[in-house]
Amino acid sequence: MTRVRKWALVAVVALPVAFLGWGAWSFAAALRSDPMAQEQSVPCEDAMRFVDRDGLPEGAHDAKCTALSWLDTQYTVRFTIARPKLDAWLKESYPGTRLTAQECGGEPATDVCAHIELNPPAHGGAVAIDIGVRYAAASTAVVEFSPFDV
Repeated sequence: MTRVRKWALVAVVALPVAFLGWGAWSFAAALRSDPMAQEQSVPCEDAMRFVDRDGLPEGAHDAKCTALSWLDTQYTVRFTIARPKLDAWLKESYPGTRLTAQECGGEPATDVCAHIELNPPAHGGAVAIDIGVRYAAASTAVVEFSPFDV
């Protein structure tokens, strides 16, 4: 076999082997990492625009907003609000929403919950919202408002 043919054979074999090795390494790295585990702080205005809202409900305070994004996007908006203001906001923004303990699925830190399907989806991208509420006092609610797109 001539030297040229030998090197051509090495190149023909090495290139696919290198490509397969790179693909296996990439696949293994993707399985080891969980990009959804990386919550990022975001402006609450961004999170509320995701569900076509101009901002937080009137009277909401101590808000913290995060986003998880990979194949889908999920925002989490945590805020404190007076219970009557929460009820009025839900009635105005999402008519027919009922907060019940049955919707919580056994989450111990949540008193009542709701799941809202947005039909049609929000222009901002959300297709559904999960809401969890913990009653901090007789008149105060700590809300976890989580819109998502898949």
